[in-house]
Amino acid sequence: MIVKFLRWWGTGSPLWRRLVAAAVLGAAAFVAGQVSALAGGSPVLTFGLAGLAAVAMIFFGFTLMMARARGEHAYSPGWYRRFQEQVHSSR
Repeated sequence: MIVKFLRWWGTGSPLWRRLVAAAVLGAAAFVAGQVSALAGGSPVLTFGLAGLAAVAMIFFGFTLMMARARGEHAYSPGWYRRFQEQVHSSR
């Protein structure tokens, strides 16, 4: 499973790798902030994690806008279409 993930990660464009990394970081920071708040953790930690989640989501949105400006759609990015065309043409 890890090998399949690493192969998938290697075929992606740097832009989409940044999208995935920003989404995972934002979601993890959001969940950690919520758990910290529910557990009665330090307000500095809670707001710090919430701020990190907000920055990650802003970066995610900016990166997604960059992808769309380059003509890549969210569900069919240009690099993946070119990759599929290369695979099908080599058969």
